[in-house]
Amino acid sequence: MSENEVSPEDFKANKVLVAEDNPVVRKGLINFLQKWGYEVIEADNGDDAWKHIESNPDIRLAIVDWNLPGISGMQVCQRLRVRINAPYVYTIMFSSRKSKEEQILALDGGADDYLVKPCKPSELRARLGVGRRIMESAFQATGGK
Repeated sequence: MSENEVSPEDFKANKVLVAEDNPVVRKGLINFLQKWGYEVIEADNGDDAWKHIESNPDIRLAIVDWNLPGISGMQVCQRLRVRINAPYVYTIMFSSRKSKEEQILALDGGADDYLVKPCKPSELRARLGVGRRIMESAFQATGGK
């Protein structure tokens, strides 16, 4: 293993992309995430969110609003799922869309989880914990790839 590689024991899925166009909601999410020990990368539109994902392979978790300016949160999810030879990003669609049909559409479209705004911080924390466990377990199972 080279000195730049991360060993499976050291891998932590703690870098989170927050893609939310409402500055108040985005700031609230960032405050909670930082308090919980996550390193946050923020985007206020879908185009910037995608640029961050493409340029930063350490992003393994993302919270994405459905209705982003530029490419939508749904398009971000769809692009994530067709990437080849790129790290998996566990994605939570965070939207005010409440219908079961829209939630199913988001999950079928590539989101790993779905949270309706507003949500309790404890629920967001728990769901991020699930994503983090899955990403860390997958990393260990693949021998650090």
